[in-house]
Amino acid sequence: MDLLNHGMQYSMHRPLKTYWTNLLVETQRTIKLIDTKIQKSYRNMVSKKMKQIFNSDNHHKTIQKKQLYNIRKLNL
Repeated sequence: MDLLNHGMQYSMHRPLKTYWTNLLVETQRTIKLIDTKIQKSYRNMVSKKMKQIFNSDNHHKTIQKKQLYNIRKLNL
């Protein structure tokens, strides 16, 4: 019921692996446009944030698995 209460416009979380590579490539491309003197500091900041995002993905995986399970039950 919780999943249905979100409404018709609700979008489930996509797995991190589906957009991780694109995120990394686009971030690297953007950093290359910055002045070379500060690129290293931005790479360090991005690296820390990416690790934080990657490590926090376990919570989303659990939620997504529960939602997919409930949707499959509804389809039967």
